[in-house]
Amino acid sequence: MAFLFILVASIFAGIVFRSVDAMRDTANRIDDERALDATTAAVDALRTQLFGILHDNATWDGAYKQLNSINRKYWVIENWANTGADNPAYDTAVVTDARGKVIVAYKDGEELTEPPAVFFGDHFTTIVRNADQLGEQAGITPVYAVRSKSGIALMAAAKIRPSSTNTRIEERNLYTLFMARHLTPRVIGDLAQSFRIEKLNLSLARAENALNVPLTDLDGTAIAYLSWPSKLPGSRSFLTVKTQLAVGAAILFVFLTGIAVAGWVAVRKLRQDEAAARHAALRDALTGLWNRRALLEHLADLTRREREGTVELCLLDLDGFKRVNDAWGHAAGDELIATVAARLRNVLPPEAFIARLGGDEFAIVAARTSDTNIGDDVADRALAATCDVFALGTRQIQVAASIGRATARLADVDMGDLMRAADVALYRAKDLGRGRIVTFDSELEQRRRDDMTMEQYLKTTLETEGIDVFYQPLFRSIDQSICGVEALARWSSSPLGRVPPDVFISVAEKAGLIETLGLQVLRKAIRASAGWPDIGVCVNVSPVQLQDHGFATAVASILSDAGFDARRLTLEITEGVLISHPEQALKAITALKDLGIGIALDDFGTGFASIGMLRSFPFDRVKVDKSLVAALDTKNDTAPVLQATVALANAMGIAVTIEGIETELQSSIARLYGCDVMQGYLYSKPLSEADMSARYFQSPKRRYGKASGA
Repeated sequence: MAFLFILVASIFAGIVFRSVDAMRDTANRIDDERALDATTAAVDALRTQLFGILHDNATWDGAYKQLNSINRKYWVIENWANTGADNPAYDTAVVTDARGKVIVAYKDGEELTEPPAVFFGDHFTTIVRNADQLGEQAGITPVYAVRSKSGIALMAAAKIRPSSTNTRIEERNLYTLFMARHLTPRVIGDLAQSFRIEKLNLSLARAENALNVPLTDLDGTAIAYLSWPSKLPGSRSFLTVKTQLAVGAAILFVFLTGIAVAGWVAVRKLRQDEAAARHAALRDALTGLWNRRALLEHLADLTRREREGTVELCLLDLDGFKRVNDAWGHAAGDELIATVAARLRNVLPPEAFIARLGGDEFAIVAARTSDTNIGDDVADRALAATCDVFALGTRQIQVAASIGRATARLADVDMGDLMRAADVALYRAKDLGRGRIVTFDSELEQRRRDDMTMEQYLKTTLETEGIDVFYQPLFRSIDQSICGVEALARWSSSPLGRVPPDVFISVAEKAGLIETLGLQVLRKAIRASAGWPDIGVCVNVSPVQLQDHGFATAVASILSDAGFDARRLTLEITEGVLISHPEQALKAITALKDLGIGIALDDFGTGFASIGMLRSFPFDRVKVDKSLVAALDTKNDTAPVLQATVALANAMGIAVTIEGIETELQSSIARLYGCDVMQGYLYSKPLSEADMSARYFQSPKRRYGKASGA
């Protein structure tokens, strides 16, 4: 009986130990599979990121036009080559023409010292040659691994085409954009940290006794491997219960209890690891709020779980956040974002779903169903919370917010349409000013469609150079003789009629057409003014143009083509770009002044322009805003303000132009206070080129503006 008892106990113990060993192997295998899936997803994310930025840059009207211009190389370097030094998606950019000739080849912001075909090997030529055939096939992103002189890299290429179907494409003139991202130790380290993969490394050969994910080239051959050691959570769990198992060998009950505890601990640890990984994937690292992926999952889950009730989506964007970053640095900006997130959590009900979508944009979801009781004031409470003063260390900072809100019934909601509707409402709120809530409705949808229609018509007009330019004369205050003109853009579209400048210029800025529009107006103004001797021409410059590193070069080219004296040209800029991008603004202004061009500060006296700004930027002239002039007839305290404004400019040796003169009283006050140039309807309305020539230059010259028939 003892023998039988020992035999039965031994057999039972063997069965138990085999079960424990199987649990250990299963736990190890599950963790290995999770790690393999995570690493594969990490590689796919890198491929998708590189392909996405390549596709966005290759399918671009501006890129297609610039590459077919004389400034192609400079433009490519500024937009693609130089940015490779700090772009997380790529570090190498190469552009070749239709014959395969390399136009630009940069890596990490520096020009390659050897041909790309040598640096990347034969696959570079193959991918560039087949750029038209490379596309997403069978769900595979066309991004491949390759060995370069700097190591292993992911690379892809695409033909540069316009996104607009209205643009005529010359196949023989198509350039090819090639982008690559080298898998440096820093990139591998970021992958390891993001996907919780310990000791991840890149090797050229498959690592033994480790987990491996291959990186394949264009031929499907593995040229490198991402390798990392297995965590073996099952084996670690087994070691934690080894002592209990040894004791349990003598006592069967203790032995079985130890096995149960060990299995429970192993399974629980695996579940905790999975929950922690999912939590990290759905949370914003800075604020602890949910992220965009979690928002989309939450919205999709709402439609699956609930059929009755409504859902409200609010998109919140901070107004003035960029100024905080520019003034006090990104650390202060991050602290502000974290503080805003904490305040939203405090003021909103627990049932509200709060997410940070990136930057200074947040999303709030309020689902009102039979199980929840969320009030209708979610957007109002969020707006009030973000418009209050924030204490960041010793600083007191006040920002505001714009909120776009969209509501739908859960029974028939489409989450994509809901997100788009809230986004449209947000853009409208930002257009209207700070601290606003705009709810999406059919009128906003129609406005969005109208803007898209206007954008298409404007593109067509710009392609045919259909923007008209009118000219408002400028007169010397001392004798009221004409001394210059201001060029003003005008647009009359046959489907839309006459469109106000503030409307179509705003559309142009949003659509990325403002640079084309501005240069077209400048070109026409220079061409017209060339026939009007002895006077200057003033042209307004958009802040977007001044941020373009190639703007001064483009202006110089226009002046050279027209044979126009640069000293007769004055460019008028607003103070907004001086505040938001002071360094680039100073570079651009200096380059323009080196050409001999005059620089005027527009709308002076109405914004934030200070003595420090006037000293920091080499202005030749300030232009007093017409609002100060208009107030002379209605407000008694305006005259001293105008006098002080003009006196400040004169004291600093800066000439003064005053616009908006409509009455003799305004003209007399302006002359009395020291304005040397005046402009307004009292002297002349804006005139077409033909009327301008006929009135002032083809007939015997009339000295006085008012005598010209204003």
